[in-house]
Amino acid sequence: RAQCPSSSGKPNHADILLVNLQYVSEVEIINDRTETPPPLASLNVSKLANKARTEKEEKLSQAYAISAGVSLEGQQLFQTIHKTIKDCKWQEKNIVVMEEVVIAPPYQVENCKGKEGSALSHVRKIVSGAQGGGRAGGGGAGGVRRGLAPLPAWRPPR
Repeated sequence: RAQCPSSSGKPNHADILLVNLQYVSEVEIINDRTETPPPLASLNVSKLANKARTEKEEKLSQAYAISAGVSLEGQQLFQTIHKTIKDCKWQEKNIVVMEEVVIAPPYQVENCKGKEGSALSHVRKIVSGAQGGGRAGGGGAGGVRRGLAPLPAWRPPR
């Protein structure tokens, strides 16, 4: 089976070229393939549906934050926390983490409120790192990246 290697160089991968047929005036078959193509990989529909649902929830959360007037720093902090702790949501302009910690604007370490313990301590470390005050700060892993453009306004699909 003669096949050009994929541009990624990975075995078992192939480049696919999509052509808009509105711009095609003629198709010429040079030769027919005699062998049967390999079977298509099976899809885990359940996993794909879960991923789509999660992505939708995250986009709606971003849209809520924008519509509620949350600052860019608040939106970025939420995204930073959410990468590590999925149990994270908006309650008006406050970030609620694991139903235990509330971070109010302006989203600084001193704005983290909750019962003293490991959850509050962990969230404070993330916030501190996002501010550039900890190991994760300065734009490194876990830190809020500075200088990003604001998130675009969310509009419902038409």
